[in-house]
Amino acid sequence: MSDGHDFQTIYDVLRERISLLDYPPGTLLSENRLAAEFGVSRTPIRRVLHRLEFDGLVTVTRGIGTIVTPIDMRYLAQVYALRRKLLDLIGEGSATHVAAADLALLEEIVQRAESLDAEVDPRTLAELYLRFNEGLTRAIGNRPLREIADRLFHQTSRVWHQLLPELDTGEELAALVREVQGVLDGLRSRDMEHVARVRRHHFEAMLRRMNRHLVGSELETPAVIPEGGESALSS
Repeated sequence: MSDGHDFQTIYDVLRERISLLDYPPGTLLSENRLAAEFGVSRTPIRRVLHRLEFDGLVTVTRGIGTIVTPIDMRYLAQVYALRRKLLDLIGEGSATHVAAADLALLEEIVQRAESLDAEVDPRTLAELYLRFNEGLTRAIGNRPLREIADRLFHQTSRVWHQLLPELDTGEELAALVREVQGVLDGLRSRDMEHVARVRRHHFEAMLRRMNRHLVGSELETPAVIPEGGESALSS
């Protein structure tokens, strides 16, 4: 494989591991172990880790190493607010470039999700949502917007993934099916405004479900407020 291929493949794998909490916050990532795992030198590994640092998923510190960043709810409340604002820009875009492969991916996600029962394993559900984000991201025609939206998604996805074992997975599964189907309908009709509207509705509903859990927990954890993006401490 070329260095470019090495970089993208390794980057995709490590980012997914962080997003799915295979590497929980605080995990120390070893350049030597990763280089041995992927059969490459430390150079592409170092490049990937610096890219993940740019994404806000790891911190690279001289003398210490690379550590997966903690989940900072105060900061992520602001990220959630920005993600919501970006939906307005996404809705103003065009879907003329959407490929048949993008639609096929979303159709496959709907079919797979509908085949699962309410007791679905949280990790399986989290993986499906990552795949959904891939298809949705590719539908954004503006490249800078696409890259920003994707980066911010991965910054916040760990919050939902961390809470999933304690949420009602049947409710989350049903919401995922409705969201993907709604987005798919919008893309089929080349209506990005519809796509953004569906996404905004489910985005805010997900935040409300997470807030409900966080505020009801005994942990003093900032909840994410859908409207305005301000953070508030649970009592």
